Amino acid sequence: MSILLHTPDLGTKEIRKSKRGEPMTSSILLVSVAISIAIVLLIFAGVSYTEAWMEQYSICRDKIIGYEQRGLYKSVEDFRSALSYCYLK
Repeated sequence: MSILLHTPDLGTKEIRKSKRGEPMTSSILLVSVAISIAIVLLIFAGVSYTEAWMEQYSICRDKIIGYEQRGLYKSVEDFRSALSYCYLK
């Protein structure tokens, strides 16, 4: 038993158009560049935030060490407690 599949003959003048076109190379390139720029900006923002936080922590730590050198803290526990405050900022 054989099955024959017949397709309708469209004629030579008709042109088939696909419903969905192939993505163009320029649009793929544009999306790739946009994603790359977004990643670079996110990394830059993250580094800037981390750098600012580390600078603020360093300033806080330097002040507390200065107070400790002047004899403001009576015990090591007071000094450690004051240093832990810098982590909370």
